[in-house]
Amino acid sequence: MDVFSTNFATIDWVIVMVYICIPVVIGVIVRKYVRQLSDFIVAGRSLRLFVAIATLTGTELGLVTVMYNAELGFKHGFSAFHVGIIETVCILAIGLTGFIVYKLRELRVMTIPEFYEMKFGRNVRIIGGFLLATGGILNMGLFLQAGARFMMGVTGYSNPAGLKLFMSVMLIMVLVYTVMGGMVSVVLNDFLQFIVLSIGMLVGSYFAITKIGWGNLFRAPETVNQASWFNPVAEGSGFGSIYVIFMVVLTFSAGALWQSGTLRALAAKSPKVAKQLFAWSSVSYLARRVIPMLWGICAFVFISQTPKLLSAFQGPDAINSQFGMPIFLAKILPSGFLGLIAAGMFAAFMSTHDSYLLSWSSVITQDIVAPLKKGELSDKSRMLITRISIVSIGMFLLIWGLWFEAPVSLWNYMAVTGTIYLAGAFTVVTAGLYWKKASKTGATIALFAGLLAILGIGPWTQGDNVPFYLSDKFIGLITFAIAILGMIIGSLLFPDKHKQAEVSQ
Repeated sequence: MDVFSTNFATIDWVIVMVYICIPVVIGVIVRKYVRQLSDFIVAGRSLRLFVAIATLTGTELGLVTVMYNAELGFKHGFSAFHVGIIETVCILAIGLTGFIVYKLRELRVMTIPEFYEMKFGRNVRIIGGFLLATGGILNMGLFLQAGARFMMGVTGYSNPAGLKLFMSVMLIMVLVYTVMGGMVSVVLNDFLQFIVLSIGMLVGSYFAITKIGWGNLFRAPETVNQASWFNPVAEGSGFGSIYVIFMVVLTFSAGALWQSGTLRALAAKSPKVAKQLFAWSSVSYLARRVIPMLWGICAFVFISQTPKLLSAFQGPDAINSQFGMPIFLAKILPSGFLGLIAAGMFAAFMSTHDSYLLSWSSVITQDIVAPLKKGELSDKSRMLITRISIVSIGMFLLIWGLWFEAPVSLWNYMAVTGTIYLAGAFTVVTAGLYWKKASKTGATIALFAGLLAILGIGPWTQGDNVPFYLSDKFIGLITFAIAILGMIIGSLLFPDKHKQAEVSQ
C-alpha cells in the first residue's frame, strides 16, 4: 500500500478551485465599502450576535486547529479531550460573567494595547504592542506548514517540493482578499466558510466513524497503554497534572484576550452582544476540539490495523504525525466528498489566516507605529501601513514555515508561543481593569516576563529524558507565575505618582 495513495480525483480539484475563487471576488466587491480604519479593523463595530458567532467560529476553527487537535488525538487518544473540555468551560465562564470582554467593549478600543495606553501610558502600549505582535506572529509561524501538510496528505501529492508549492499558493490567496477588504471581507468570508466547514466536518465524521466502527473507536489499540489513552494524568499519557493546570491558565487567558477572538468582541454591536458571543460560542469551541481529535483517534486506529502504514509513522525516518489524519481521510472518503472536505479545510485555513493577519498588522499600525508618531497619522496612512504589514507578515510566515521544525507537538508550540503575549497581557489587563494599585512599572515587568516563554520552543525541550524544569509545559506555567508576581511586586514597590498623591490626600 502506497502511504500517500488517495481517492482525490478531478472532481475534487474542481470543487476546491471553484471555492477558493469566491473569497477573492468578495474581497474585490467589499473594497469600496472600506472607507475608514474602523471599517477595515473592526467592521465599523456593527456585528450582530449570529454573524459574530459564525465569524468567531470560522476564525477559531481553522485548518491549523483541525491539524493540531487531530495530532493530539492521533498521539494521545481520548486523554486529549481534556483540552477541549477545559477550554469550553473557560469560554462559557467568560461569556456568563463578561470578564474582561464586556469592559473592553465598553471602552471602545480596537486593540488590546490601546487599553494599555488608557491605563498605563504610551510607552506601555508600544511595549505591549511589540510583544503582542511578536508572540502572535510566532504563534502562527507553523500555520502554513500544517495547512500544506494537510493538502499534501489529502491530494496524495508526495513530491518534496509540494510543501513549498502549497504554502506559497495558500498564502497568496489569503493575502489578496485580506489586503483588499480588511475586516469586512474577513467577516463575510468567515460566515461563508463557517457554513462550508460545518458541512464538511459532519460528512467527514460520518465516514470516519463508519469506517472504524463504534466498538473499535472506544477500544484502545494494542499498541498503546490502556490507561494513558483515556486519562490525561496517567503515567505515559504525555500530559500530566502540571500540563492540565497550564491548560486551565492558558485557555482562560486566551479566551478573554487572544487578539483574533477578542477582535470579534470589540467589533460587536454592543457590550451585551460581546458577552453573549462568548457564552454561545462555547459550544462551537468544544466542537472545534473534539471533532478533529476524534478524526485523529480514528486515523490512529485505522493506521494501527495496517502494518505498512503503521511502520511509516515509526522509526527514525517516520512520517510527521500531522500527516496521520489527512492520509486517513484521503483513503476512506470517496471522490466528491473528499473535495468537499478539502474545500472546507481550505476554508478553515483561510478563515484563520485572514483574521490573524489582520489582527497582528493592526497591532503594528495602531500600537507601535502610530504611538511612535504620536498619533499623527491619517486613516489612509494607517490602512496603507496595515496592508504593508499584512504582506510582510505573510512573507515571514512563508520563510519561518519552511525553515523551522518545532521540537514539540504543533499544539504545544502554539501554546508556548501564545504565552509570550498572554502571560503579560492577561496580568496587565486584569490588573488594569480590576486592581486600583496596578502601576506602569508593574505592567512593564509583567509584559516583559512573557518573553521567558520563548525558552519553551528550544531544542532542549525535545526527547523523553528532558529535565522537568526544561519542559515546555513547566516553562509556560512558570512564565504566567512570574508575570503575575512582577505586576504585584512592581506595582507595590513603584506605584504611579498620581496614585501616590491620591493616597497622601
